[in-house]
Amino acid sequence: MKTQNKNRASLYLKTIAFIKPFKLLLVYSVILNLLFSLFNTLSVALIKPVFQILFNTESSETVVNTKNLTYLEQLKNQFFDFLLSLIIVDDIYWTLFRFGLIILSVFFLKNFFKYWNAVVMSKFEEGVIKSIRDKIFAKLTSLSIDFFNRSKQGSLISIIANDVQAVNSTMISSFSIILREGSQVVFFLLFLLSISPELTLIAFSSSIFSLGIVRAAKKYLRKYATRMQKALADYTGTLTEIISGIRVVKAYNAENFANERFKKDSERYVKSAVKHKMIVTIIPAINEIFAIFALTVVLVVGAMKINQKVMSPDDLMLFLFTLFSIMAPLASVINQIVQFPRGFVSAERIFEVLDTEPSVKDGDLEIKEFKDKIEVKNVYFAYTDKYVLQDVSLEIMKGKKTAFVGGSGSGKSTMLDLIIRFYDPQKGQILIDGVDIRNYKLSSLRSLFGVVSQENMLFNDTVANNIKFGKEHTITEEIIEASKLANAYNFIDKLELGFDTPIGDRGTNLSGGERQRVAVARAIVGNPQILIFDEATSALDAESEKIVQEAIETSLEGRTAIIVAHRLSTIINCDMIYVFNEGQIVEQGTHSELMEKNGYYRKLYELQFGVKN
Repeated sequence: MKTQNKNRASLYLKTIAFIKPFKLLLVYSVILNLLFSLFNTLSVALIKPVFQILFNTESSETVVNTKNLTYLEQLKNQFFDFLLSLIIVDDIYWTLFRFGLIILSVFFLKNFFKYWNAVVMSKFEEGVIKSIRDKIFAKLTSLSIDFFNRSKQGSLISIIANDVQAVNSTMISSFSIILREGSQVVFFLLFLLSISPELTLIAFSSSIFSLGIVRAAKKYLRKYATRMQKALADYTGTLTEIISGIRVVKAYNAENFANERFKKDSERYVKSAVKHKMIVTIIPAINEIFAIFALTVVLVVGAMKINQKVMSPDDLMLFLFTLFSIMAPLASVINQIVQFPRGFVSAERIFEVLDTEPSVKDGDLEIKEFKDKIEVKNVYFAYTDKYVLQDVSLEIMKGKKTAFVGGSGSGKSTMLDLIIRFYDPQKGQILIDGVDIRNYKLSSLRSLFGVVSQENMLFNDTVANNIKFGKEHTITEEIIEASKLANAYNFIDKLELGFDTPIGDRGTNLSGGERQRVAVARAIVGNPQILIFDEATSALDAESEKIVQEAIETSLEGRTAIIVAHRLSTIINCDMIYVFNEGQIVEQGTHSELMEKNGYYRKLYELQFGVKN
């Protein structure tokens, strides 16, 4: 239990850290809250002059021994003496006019401070939410590829969308609500004590039961809150997967399967949410029953005090009105407290991401120019417990075209990922110009490369913005030049809005060949020193492949190139070919040298072309 409480305190402190940049807004809110609570208490206090003026009741001083009054009681009497001195004059109509003016002023100021507090708190809460979401998003983009391999996309989206909102509504927003309602409770409580400490003690005797109920319910609240957030992440994940894979769903007539899967996930959320709501709702209901019981006792005891001439009727009415007024903010405070377990669950999920360290660490050195060669020395790499690369060594010379070939799963694309430092090898080294790439800053290292893969991700934006993605300072002339080198200018120029044409989600408004040419333009627009083509034409038809291949050949002029290819026809003219099989390099050389060896490469070639040389 101590460890659990310590963890919760740590989570809350971490969450509060997001509030620091907005502390000035918080200070404004505290001031406005106090002013609102003060005038809200005054609005209730005006009940007493109403009874005294309209019903000509006796003041409390005439029925109560003033010698044994507490400090709060004396302060209360002085306040009402001052208030009555402002209101009461000889003319009853003028008295009523002045009283009405005071009532209007109090309620105007009360609502004035309430309004501005709502505005300030809105800026505060939205600012904190944005800060948390921005922090999570920045953290996600900083994490290594292996993190995303083991994480569900929908779960990550749920953390940013749902868990941050839950933290806001149950912790950050609750904090502001407790601040606002809590200050009212304090003012009302002091006011009750100034009227009758004895009746106040009776009225709040039910609080002991309320605290017991909240404490007993915490375990169940946390359990169902955990289930809620997990179920929420599950159906968000299902939603993301189904929408992103809608073509597959349609192709396999799997709409009913998709619908049932989503229904089951959302049903689990509903069940957990209902159980959570049952507990959250029953606590205020039980508390209210205890409060009404205490109120009834107060009414009886207060009536006895009036009969005994130790309390005036107007004081009892004022006490009852104040007691009614304190119930709503007190119930609100308790309700926010019982919401905390859900906030803690969401905060745990958020900080699980924020506390994750990237497996690929940033280096300290800058590299601005690729001068000589890339060396891979005795590299071993495994995604889990089985090596997909074993003792791989190779060299990529500046200005040369190097190809990796081999069957599916042979390790050629993984080798590319290691060179770009999407992953780090478990053993061995990769060096650029004699320096281990782990010593380079990631941004500096990756700026050397332009990458075109089999399925390039294009964004729901214009053609121009997709080409200059990640290079926002690229000028129009550079975009046009890159599109010409990529053999894309002609088709782009024929689009309705040219380079300003939106291409749809994932570039669906373009054909496969057009998407690849835009990707080639994106790869070369920053004038990278090394171009990487990872199965860039394997998914295209023959005509599109020819056009894209021509674009690739044009873009390679004067650059170092690394080409991963399944179709051997695309790498025949490379200066060096490394042949991968089961995670190892089994052959290396030019096309003609490898054909002469009559080994694994030649078998691949003959299988593809159906001929024997």
